Order: sequence, then C-alpha cells, then structure tokens
Amino acid sequence: MTLVQLRYLVAIADSGLNITLAAERVHATQPGLSKRLRQLEDELGFQLFVRKGKSLDAVTHAGQQVLERARIILAETAN
Repeated sequence: MTLVQLRYLVAIADSGLNITLAAERVHATQPGLSKRLRQLEDELGFQLFVRKGKSLDAVTHAGQQVLERARIILAETAN
C-alpha cells in the first residue's frame, strides 16, 4: 500500500466515484488510476467499491473503513 494509492482512493471517493474526474484531480490518467485501484484491492484481498458494469456504484463497508484510515494517514503525512 502506497501513499499514491491512498491519495487515489480518497480522490475517487471525493469525486463521487467518478474515476475520470478523480484522475483529473490527481493529475493522473484514468487507466493508471484504475490500475492502482485494482492493485490496492488485490493487495488488501477485498473490494473497496461495489461495481456496476465498468463504473463504481458505492463504497463497500470495508472500503469505507479503509477510506477513513486513508484520510487520517494522508492528513498525518501532510503535517
């Protein structure tokens, strides 16, 4: 798990689960952001988002917990 992955996770959540918008906000490409999200989910062993086709529909319960912790970690690293 990297800070970049956590930053991307928060960006996705803050962009209304819109990966394209999240990618623009973090100055990344949509495919790159999607790849990092998949890598994070593979590393954790569970999905962070409920998917509907190719789009994200909701944050999973486990994803919400990771998201809360990611926000704390990113805030701590900003200090």
